[in-house]
Amino acid sequence: MNKIEIKKKYCRLCGSKKLVTVYKFRKTPIGDDYRKKISFTKFYTLKLKRCLKCNFVQLSNVVDVKKVYGDYLYVTSTSVGLLNHFFRLAKKLIQFGYINKNSKVLEIGSNDGTFLEFLQKKVNFVLGVDPAAKKLIKKKKINTINAFFNYRLAKKILNKFGYFDVIIANNVIANIDNLSDTFKGIEILLGNKGVLVIETFALWGIVQNNLIDNVYHEHLSYFTIETLNKFAQKFNLKLTYVEFLKVKGGSLRFFFKKENNTKSSQIIKKKIIQEKRIIQDIDIKFKKIFQINLNNKKKFEEFFKKYKNKKKIYGFGASVGTTTLIYDFKLQDKIFCIFDNEKRRFNRFLPGSKIKVLNPLFIKNKNIDYIIIFAWRYANIIIKKNSKYLKKNIKFILPLPKFKII
Repeated sequence: MNKIEIKKKYCRLCGSKKLVTVYKFRKTPIGDDYRKKISFTKFYTLKLKRCLKCNFVQLSNVVDVKKVYGDYLYVTSTSVGLLNHFFRLAKKLIQFGYINKNSKVLEIGSNDGTFLEFLQKKVNFVLGVDPAAKKLIKKKKINTINAFFNYRLAKKILNKFGYFDVIIANNVIANIDNLSDTFKGIEILLGNKGVLVIETFALWGIVQNNLIDNVYHEHLSYFTIETLNKFAQKFNLKLTYVEFLKVKGGSLRFFFKKENNTKSSQIIKKKIIQEKRIIQDIDIKFKKIFQINLNNKKKFEEFFKKYKNKKKIYGFGASVGTTTLIYDFKLQDKIFCIFDNEKRRFNRFLPGSKIKVLNPLFIKNKNIDYIIIFAWRYANIIIKKNSKYLKKNIKFILPLPKFKII
């Protein structure tokens, strides 16, 4: 073990050292480390642990952020359905009365600025913070700080811009190791009547939908309503509303405020009960998921044994989660290449492999028998969107939640 990869000896939220393994994957490279050339790639431990004290589920090991986000390729604007999803969030913030023309909005993990670009037409001032902003924002005229958000940066932002009416963290909190430092920064920047909006991939999604491909080295934390709520209370943040979202296969959206007179609503209590029904007996459910995926792996083995050297097999969907799935299912030597709609990944290689990412327009020039749709949750959209390139005899394989040929 070196400093690049550190074994987490205590719970990120409560500090307890009583952690037990609930799911173990094969070692994988950094999921988004798609490279322009085939080269040596280090593999890292990928394992989920549960805290026996507070039930929080988290990765057992943390890889240095410079490795995880070295050449970051994910952008909000090309992710299926996210544009409309975040536009609906903006409208909800307006409907709830959280933002108006005088509002100041800060987004932590602003990515390519898609959300802020829309919001800045509605409010007085917007500011984004993202370590990849310099590469991703480019020509967009959005106030952005190219850095990781932390308490030290928050103090500088406070001195320069003052308090914020709304702080937004979409799909970023789960990627941060030192959450105490992050929440300290949020606490000093959020105005007394301000609102903190957090959207994050959640534990219930994995359990209910077998979303093991959403486990990778970026995703350090797998929240529940109770675990994040209890943690946020340490920083004078009170949960006022929460909702389940279908985005990313299973997410939670939280609304926190500083107002001490806000009481937990019946809606929140009902959501907690609803979530508990899904995640109760979590260790047993993870064992069941593990068995389901052992069967999925067996189905793939049988498939490749039957068609070895007889069929041309490709993939579709070159995401971070694809890396987890390919290595855990041992598919890295089984497919010719992967098609993907993200231009930034074109002609790059899946981390640690010889699998090249190609533009979908090349599908029509390939002799393809099967396409494994790694972005399986969007299978219908992918097939429809690329129908003009697809030949009638091509068959599709869905790897999850259960192996299926369509």
